[in-house]
Amino acid sequence: MRLLAFILLLTSSNLISQEIKKIDSERSSISYTGKHFLHKWSAVNKNISGLIQIEDESISNIGIVAKVSDFKSGNSSLDSNSFRVLDALQFPNVIFKSTSVSKEKEQILIEGVMNFHGIEKNFEILAKVMEIEGVTKLYGKFSVSLTEFLVERPSLLTRKIDDEINLEFELYFN
Repeated sequence: MRLLAFILLLTSSNLISQEIKKIDSERSSISYTGKHFLHKWSAVNKNISGLIQIEDESISNIGIVAKVSDFKSGNSSLDSNSFRVLDALQFPNVIFKSTSVSKEKEQILIEGVMNFHGIEKNFEILAKVMEIEGVTKLYGKFSVSLTEFLVERPSLLTRKIDDEINLEFELYFN
């Protein structure tokens, strides 16, 4: 059903001149890193859904969905606390959909809307693109502010975790 919704989202004009590529879930990942003055942690999600639309050999549209519950740190206690803090039962998905994609030197600039924790925010993300044997690879980094998404930051020893969470993505489409 999600795939059908993405196809409808991405196919806003004539399909004859366009190519749609589906994310390769076996190879793709999104990870995040957070910090507290006592330690640093990270988690990775290797179960991502998404599509890209290609027009005239350039990416013209992107849509990605990642379940909050699929981010795994290797520490079940940390994962459990993260799911609780992020209200994963109420807001199970992180969704990104582009509004425009343009070439910026050796990278692409993806402008779009991220829906996380029930809040929508506009983002500009720089990504590198590689095309190898029909597979399109997008990769890059960006940061999000937890307070901008109304996430109550937990504290340890009376100090809250850092507001900024760093995200890295490596997405393969074929």
